[in-house]
Amino acid sequence: MRVGAQRLRIALALPALAGIFLLGQAILDRRAWRLDLTPERRYTLSDQGRKILDGLPADVHVMAFLRAQDPRNLFIRDLLRQVMARSPHVRVEYLDVNRSPALARQYGVDSYGALVVESEGRRRVFSNPREEVLMAALLQVTRQQRKTVGWVLGHGEGDLNSSDRREGYSTARAVLEQEYYEVRPVSLLGDEVPVETAVLVIAGPRKSFLPEELSVLDRYLQRPGQALVMLDPLRAPELAAHLHRYDVSLPPDVVVDPEARLYGGELLTMQIPFARGDHPILGPLDAPPVFSLTRSVGVLPDDAGATNAVGFLHTSPASWATTDTSVLRTGSPAFVAGRDRSGPVTVGLEVAFRTLTPPGADPQQGRLIVYGNAEFASNFFIEYLGNKDLFVNTINWLARDPQAISHR
Repeated sequence: MRVGAQRLRIALALPALAGIFLLGQAILDRRAWRLDLTPERRYTLSDQGRKILDGLPADVHVMAFLRAQDPRNLFIRDLLRQVMARSPHVRVEYLDVNRSPALARQYGVDSYGALVVESEGRRRVFSNPREEVLMAALLQVTRQQRKTVGWVLGHGEGDLNSSDRREGYSTARAVLEQEYYEVRPVSLLGDEVPVETAVLVIAGPRKSFLPEELSVLDRYLQRPGQALVMLDPLRAPELAAHLHRYDVSLPPDVVVDPEARLYGGELLTMQIPFARGDHPILGPLDAPPVFSLTRSVGVLPDDAGATNAVGFLHTSPASWATTDTSVLRTGSPAFVAGRDRSGPVTVGLEVAFRTLTPPGADPQQGRLIVYGNAEFASNFFIEYLGNKDLFVNTINWLARDPQAISHR
């Protein structure tokens, strides 16, 4: 009898225990409580992803076309579970491709593991979903306006379309497009900068600028415009001199930092220490940027009070700037008092300037961010440490998208 009674109690308790388990599982699925112990936190949404989801302005319908027994299903479902848990605006529907072939054809799905993302009549379809691709799709279907980044060409600047590891900037273009910017080439010769250009980028020019090109640049900045200038040492001296009118100084020097060299490499490739409070661009960075061969940037005296400059990126106190360009050949520089300038040396700054406005008109303000190095955004270096975040956050800031500034 005793054994029978015990079995009866167990039998009566099982439905209750099962109910508690299922309720707990439902809560966990919705809230996505998890402990991610992987070093890269690969099973946790990024800061950028969380910001995008928190700021969704409209409801989004996601259809996941899966195939039974596909090993990718686990990762796709986990990603979408986290997305739903973060934002009440996202609704996910799972569909078996083999059971819904007509629907798959209707949405142009021709592969397993594809996602369809829809919102208010806009649609994106893509395969092999990763977080960054899904977040780009969410931006594309919910943002009302796509901002344009103009990329100046014609002086040997970094090539947006080149996948060359050393010379190309195709990765920079790709990461901007993932953030839902449209990147267009811009010529300063004979044409005005298109009116829709939110940010103008000059990335590592190697050839001279003509006076009429610099005039086109001025007219853009006086609209007012926003520009990112990345100028390597000893390049484009006409452009460097022209920026004096915005109180930006770009001496013909090279910065050396023996204590911040990258993993014991050569002295001209250095990690740039940063303080998150120095500028909103730097706030989310979790690693220092890496500059390979940089010049100093500085601020000229502004007697008229027309500019406001903030240097926010500096090398270490052990660094110095030298005009002795033989360091580029010897690779073994030494500080020379009286010739070289001791650190910290500024290599990144922002200048806000008052534009020329007619009498009685409200004052307008343009902005320039200038870095003494362009290669940090190249295919070779953009994935190093904090480089990608520095580059994209700079564009976010100049495009007046501060809510997009994040760690990726």
